[in-house]
Amino acid sequence: MAILVNSGCHLSKTSNAAPDAEPQWMPWVIKYERGPCFGQCPVYEFYLLEDNSGLIEVKQNLLEPGWYHADLDQEAVHDILMDIEPRNWWREDISGLPEIADLPSMSMIYKHKDGLRRFAVKGRISDPVSRVFQKVEHLVRESRWTITTMRPLVPDLPEPTDVIVQLKDGVDVQVWMKKYSTFGIKLKKRVAPHQQYFVVTKHPEMGSSNDFFQYLKLDEEVVDAQWDEELAPR
Repeated sequence: MAILVNSGCHLSKTSNAAPDAEPQWMPWVIKYERGPCFGQCPVYEFYLLEDNSGLIEVKQNLLEPGWYHADLDQEAVHDILMDIEPRNWWREDISGLPEIADLPSMSMIYKHKDGLRRFAVKGRISDPVSRVFQKVEHLVRESRWTITTMRPLVPDLPEPTDVIVQLKDGVDVQVWMKKYSTFGIKLKKRVAPHQQYFVVTKHPEMGSSNDFFQYLKLDEEVVDAQWDEELAPR
């Protein structure tokens, strides 16, 4: 399995004084967020803007903290978009993969034409996801960044709360949900009257959405779990 590593940050970059101007709010297509690890991992949020240029908020271990803009390698951008187009890239079951020590938290949000898609990594990562994230990180390292007043148009998106779960035959959904009371879990609806498919939701202020989702994926009484948001309007 390919493992993401923190290679040296030999960035092509230009530095200049921060311009004194009002923010320019830019629409975006992809947000990739990379969190800290135990070492000197780069920490940043990268946005692919609608014009296929890049916007990044550096937090540490990459450039000086701040906002930067760059023109991007369009072939590399096209490659990434093709890789993440299939729905199964977003739905891969990683519950059987081993945990990797000191794997940075990473997540991606894609404003797909069919609805918002999300993926978050904590401790486990598959080869297809790892390859895409490495391509994004290579793009970040090789781009020529300049300080900017640009900002993402909607920088904060609410965490998802609704999950479609398929429970094993014989599992009582009301009894099963008691295990997740710390997340404020509630039953929204039964998807099919004679099948074990349900839409459950967590309280938005009780626990992490990613933790909630990963616990459901690892639950021995759950056959499958998916975020219920792919067909949400863009």
